[in-house]
Amino acid sequence: MRSDDSMQNPATRYYRPGLDVVRLIAFLLVFFGHSLPGPPPFRIFNLLGPGVAALCELTIDCWRFGLSLFFTLSGFLIFELLQRERHSTGSIGVKQFYIRRILRIWPLYYLALALGAMWAFRFGSGAADLPALGWFAVFLGSWFVNAHSWLGNPVYPLWSISVEEQFYLLAPWLAKYCSRRLLFVFCALVVVVANCALYLVATPTDEDARVWTNSFIQFECFAAGIFLSLYLNGRVPMMRAGARVLAVVGAALSWLVAAHFLSSFYQPSSHSSSWQLMITYGLAASGSGLILLAMLGFQGGPHSRWAIHLGQISYGLYVFHRFVLDLFEKIPMEKTGINDFHSHVLRGALFFGVRVAAPLLATCVLAELSYRFFERPFLRMKERHRAIISQPGETVESSVITAPR
Repeated sequence: MRSDDSMQNPATRYYRPGLDVVRLIAFLLVFFGHSLPGPPPFRIFNLLGPGVAALCELTIDCWRFGLSLFFTLSGFLIFELLQRERHSTGSIGVKQFYIRRILRIWPLYYLALALGAMWAFRFGSGAADLPALGWFAVFLGSWFVNAHSWLGNPVYPLWSISVEEQFYLLAPWLAKYCSRRLLFVFCALVVVVANCALYLVATPTDEDARVWTNSFIQFECFAAGIFLSLYLNGRVPMMRAGARVLAVVGAALSWLVAAHFLSSFYQPSSHSSSWQLMITYGLAASGSGLILLAMLGFQGGPHSRWAIHLGQISYGLYVFHRFVLDLFEKIPMEKTGINDFHSHVLRGALFFGVRVAAPLLATCVLAELSYRFFERPFLRMKERHRAIISQPGETVESSVITAPR
């Protein structure tokens, strides 16, 4: 594997279109995980045989690792940009870093919380949701879900934004004052802490949310992204197409094994130990790192502009998708006439159209409108505080976001 673009000759511009494609892939994994949550739509897999059906269901379980991919991407890109800033300017503007993050994350985030409050009084449990929204407002949503389970409100995926913001409390200070060697040590310590947390809190009888939303556990993915950034040291891997395919295959195998371990861990009759979850989360992080490695050298082209653009508006896609899905779920399936069809294939296709394709299209339209008419003014303000240009041409810096369960 060759590489170029060494950190020894840093530029003030860093943009990799492949990372926008990674954002889109991660979002789609999350979206499919939320839009097709249960086994009934996949009974058609049984027609393919028990082995193929089991593999398909295991693949569906991998959708949750879209979150791991988002976190790993965030750790990688934040430290890549901060290290480039440090090499270019001799230091890191911590204040400017926080201004950039606030202008990118907070406006749409708090708009979503306001919509969540309106939703609670229109469709949900009213004032009962307000304490939870208060936790989310101070970026402790992950710990609320950890303590109280999933929130019955479309804002619940934003718990992962809380994890992201907690990561930001450390990121610029570490990048400013720690050498590369100390950062490697920090990544190792994060992995140790994450696995200690898994050992202490995970039992087969625990609810999944108690482990999945634990910030200390999810920080392992950030550590994987930071490690990849440190390892490459500003270089872009020049991999042949075959090597990229192997990296993606390796990521897929890692996630499939992780999904198998995770699924068997929470079986009612499971005799699994915390070691199984340690392997699961380690494989989720390492698989995400392999995907980043495979996509870093991707330059894009006319055929991939749509994917790159959707990756650039993925923050809006992520914020709005649960609202859209919940609205579509209020459409009674019996009124659509889908259940009148006897063909499993036809019923599955129609179900996909109503529960997946239509909500996905609506989410894309809503995110595009938000990006053009709501987010752009804040992004223009954000440009004044940037140290490294991370978008092509004169466009604004691409966001670093996370995804939900």
